[in-house]
Amino acid sequence: MDYKAAMGYDAAIDEGMDAAAVTNEKENFKFEKPLKRILIACSILLAGELLWLFVINPCMPLSVVDIKGFDGIGRTAVLEQAGIDSRSSFMSVNAAAAEKALSALPMVESAKVIKHFPDSVEIVITNRIPVAAGSADLGGRTVPVLFDKDGVLFQIGQNGGVAVNTALPVISGLVFENIAPGLRLPDFLLPLFKDLHTLRADAPELLSTISEIQINKKTYDAYELTLYPVYNQAKIRMGQRITEDKLRYMLLLLDVLNEKGVVLDELDFRTGTASYKIREM
Repeated sequence: MDYKAAMGYDAAIDEGMDAAAVTNEKENFKFEKPLKRILIACSILLAGELLWLFVINPCMPLSVVDIKGFDGIGRTAVLEQAGIDSRSSFMSVNAAAAEKALSALPMVESAKVIKHFPDSVEIVITNRIPVAAGSADLGGRTVPVLFDKDGVLFQIGQNGGVAVNTALPVISGLVFENIAPGLRLPDFLLPLFKDLHTLRADAPELLSTISEIQINKKTYDAYELTLYPVYNQAKIRMGQRITEDKLRYMLLLLDVLNEKGVVLDELDFRTGTASYKIREM
């Protein structure tokens, strides 16, 4: 018995199906071959792009070096101090070393070097802000100096740096040896300069009423202050701190006594209770 015939087997149909399958395989192969070529080409392009982006470009000279906040310091000087030149690349720049080198500049309070992959660097500099001026002997001549809130003498003379502001109080009573930019005052004086920084930020109009602050040493690390107002010839004696409240009280007393016709020689706040001496005529 012919089982194929019994099952309705048709050889012609079977041969047709085989022929169709072969045709489909040929058609698939026809489209797969260019598709593989496209995929290979895309893979090569992607590999080249990644090679350029992650290997070659970071080793090429920097395309952008952005410097912010470098008042008083030229761009060339900043780059030279940071160790960055026309050949520097993303890979060759040592951000930590550059920050340390820039922070060593007397006029710089802090520096941040940020590398932006793959070919740029950002340098952010915070300059020291003067809170008081002073004077020092340099080679037989008197030159102005500037101090910041940390008691750092960061500028001698002008030298293209920060202009000496006449509104800044002048600190006197300090003796300098081997003066140089970057010199730090003793730690026991730092509260005074912190006070001046606070006044400069919160009450600059009060700070501008003081022309001179004299530091009177008592012992190794103790001192008292004598303030000289701009519009009054009286001496104002204080302890070691200058606050906004003290200055307001001082100005109020000066105005009251002036209205009463009292010619002051000295106003004393050292004991917590104000007392005064009248100038002898």
